[in-house]
Amino acid sequence: MSRSVILNLTKCLNVLEDVKKCVKTLPGRRIKLISPHCEEYLDTFRECTVYAYAESGVLDEARRDVNLLIKFLDSAVSSVSGRGWLLSREMSSFVKNPVEHLKKKLTLYLYDLLRGKLSLEDYASKAKAAVTSSLNTNMRTLYEVWVLTSLLRGFGKLGGKLIYPEHGYVHFDRAGKQKAGILPPNFAVSIPGRGSLSLFLEAPRPIGWRDFKDLKTVWRLYTTLRPDIMVYSGLITNIVDLNNPDLPILRPQVIIECKEQNDWYIRARELKGPLVSTFTFDEWFKRWLSGLWSGLADVLGVNSDVLREIVEGKRRGVRVTEVQLVLFYKSVYKPEEFFLVSKPILPSNTRRFLENEGVIVLEGIQIGCEKCLENVVEHLVKYAKFPVEEGDRSRVLIDKLLRELLSHGIHLTESELIDYIEKYILENIGGFLNYLLTKKESKRVMVEETTI
Repeated sequence: MSRSVILNLTKCLNVLEDVKKCVKTLPGRRIKLISPHCEEYLDTFRECTVYAYAESGVLDEARRDVNLLIKFLDSAVSSVSGRGWLLSREMSSFVKNPVEHLKKKLTLYLYDLLRGKLSLEDYASKAKAAVTSSLNTNMRTLYEVWVLTSLLRGFGKLGGKLIYPEHGYVHFDRAGKQKAGILPPNFAVSIPGRGSLSLFLEAPRPIGWRDFKDLKTVWRLYTTLRPDIMVYSGLITNIVDLNNPDLPILRPQVIIECKEQNDWYIRARELKGPLVSTFTFDEWFKRWLSGLWSGLADVLGVNSDVLREIVEGKRRGVRVTEVQLVLFYKSVYKPEEFFLVSKPILPSNTRRFLENEGVIVLEGIQIGCEKCLENVVEHLVKYAKFPVEEGDRSRVLIDKLLRELLSHGIHLTESELIDYIEKYILENIGGFLNYLLTKKESKRVMVEETTI
């Protein structure tokens, strides 16, 4: 382990001694606080640990960006006549107080240190990883939410109104949204004279399932690549499309990738997701990838033999740069337009490379910028669509019924619901026909009275 990891914690050791003096280890390695000052010492040590592994400048930036996000959320939601907004539990805690949130990540490690389950070196290593990972993850999510909020605010300036969720509260997370077997949007807006747009934040993810047969059907959603923001024409209340052999979701019209870290364009990571064959469903991975090997190899800049080794289980993944990954998303989803919103200014050669591949690059986009994404809003409005197709109406009805059933504790797949609707109508055909005749007659009378 790096010596610097321990050195960073040295300034906190005096506080640690105070902590050790006010706790007692009981049988079973349980900890008892024996001084009224213990809570204060524990809190001080955790805070000291946070500042040991998180630069004060980064924490100051986090506080500033959090304040800017809150202001944007309030104004954006009200601009589209929304009633309020909700963040994920994790993000809500971070937004409330970034330092306090990071301190929570250290509590279990500190107690393990005090009860002797962790050495000081192990505690330092785990604490550094926890603080760094949580800070990076939340700063990235904060940036994504701000970008999506800025788009919502842009729609509001055009007179857009929130049409989904119907209760008027915009959710900027996905928790629990897919339990009914659907993937609904985070929000949808209607723009006067243009039509509707549906926007999804990190949407492709598993949906509800009950048994092995269901799991096998939805398994592709466990490994599908997850773009930051996807935009669809019209009111789309469910993007699940398991009958599509290429993608288990509907293809979006626009994808927007958000890059927050200052050096993201030189970073690399292990790409697994759709490349790793897992469980008993590797056969469909092989069939799916067989037609993509050569294309993916070109996009990722790797030998096609490497991808074959991954599919066959001989290799865990392939290491690619973030720039290559952006092009991979574009290659797999094939949207009509692909935007990259970058917080840092990119090197000129990186920008040219991405633009030559058809990526629309916006760089130097800082949280709080009032007009930075107006150009993106203008592009998105071109894809707005009025919900006039019968297929759209049927889709909305089915999704609404699924949600209503789930609220009553009834879990059905879409196929099962359609079967029940068909059976119900056939078993009650007489009553259904009477209902239709009554409604049509009532409508005819109303028309006649209006024209007299």
